[in-house]
Amino acid sequence: MAEKGKSKTNVMARADVKNRVQHCRFCGNKVEVVMALTPSGKKKIIRICCGG
Repeated sequence: MAEKGKSKTNVMARADVKNRVQHCRFCGNKVEVVMALTPSGKKKIIRICCGG
């Protein structure tokens, strides 16, 4: 069994993934991630770059 009081998540690994920057596979520039609303009112995550 797991020890009591010990976290199961690797905090350093999660911080590393969060700080990693995504690059566009077409132009190589940084990809901007934004949340947009569709006309029906749903939230959608969009990745903006060169439009490739």
